[in-house]
Amino acid sequence: MGSLLQVGKRSLQHEFRTRTEISQSDELDRELQRASAFIQALLPPPSRDPPIRTDWVHVPCARLGGDAFGYGQLADEAFVAYLIDVAGHGPGAAMLAVAVMSQLRQRTLPDCDMHSPAEVLTTLNRLYQMDEQAGLFFTIWYGVYDSGSRRLTYASAGQHPALLVPGDRSQAIPIGNRNLVIGAVPGMVYKEASSEVPPGSAIYLFSDGVFEITDKSGRQWNYADFERLVLAPALDGVGETERLFHAVREASAPGPLEDDFSLVVAQFD
Repeated sequence: MGSLLQVGKRSLQHEFRTRTEISQSDELDRELQRASAFIQALLPPPSRDPPIRTDWVHVPCARLGGDAFGYGQLADEAFVAYLIDVAGHGPGAAMLAVAVMSQLRQRTLPDCDMHSPAEVLTTLNRLYQMDEQAGLFFTIWYGVYDSGSRRLTYASAGQHPALLVPGDRSQAIPIGNRNLVIGAVPGMVYKEASSEVPPGSAIYLFSDGVFEITDKSGRQWNYADFERLVLAPALDGVGETERLFHAVREASAPGPLEDDFSLVVAQFD
């Protein structure tokens, strides 16, 4: 053990480590950096092309977080988007997030219609029970948009609603439903719902780290605080995800954010 120096509200810990311990620590840091880069590489690229334009911000609060997301075409008229938030941080949470994201990206869930959010969540719950995943569980929002009917069918498991914002930014409509987290109860059958997506609308899909912050006054934010930020005027020359990230960063207390910040915005022509 080393010495502890208290300077005002700050504590400085001095530790004695051997060359071998320092080398092992440095190698672990390099492995974590490689793992973080691998997760970033799995995330889909933003799209600027109509009829669905997408952008995102992903900032882990630690070197390895438990958030993951994806989107893309399921078929000619079907577009899928999802966001996963594994409880906790570190390698275990990151590995579970990558495993789930990979199956969703590659459409490899067994005996499952990927166009059915309820079926997807029911299958994930069957495959990823927490007693088989070192006690880890996760929340998820999964939605499928049909461009022919302009309907979005979605299901969420332990996850707060996404937000549907019309082109005139007059309101933010929560879109989600109440289901238990994935991995908690074997044999759970999940439910889904649907909403119309008017032309010019945008969908905001985000993890709870986006709004669960402590601001500079010491107040704990909530979902409604972020909803108000979403409805604030857009900024010329600034992307929507960038605008919101900087607004949250500016409002929060000094230091790193308390949880992973993951935000996806999809705009529908």
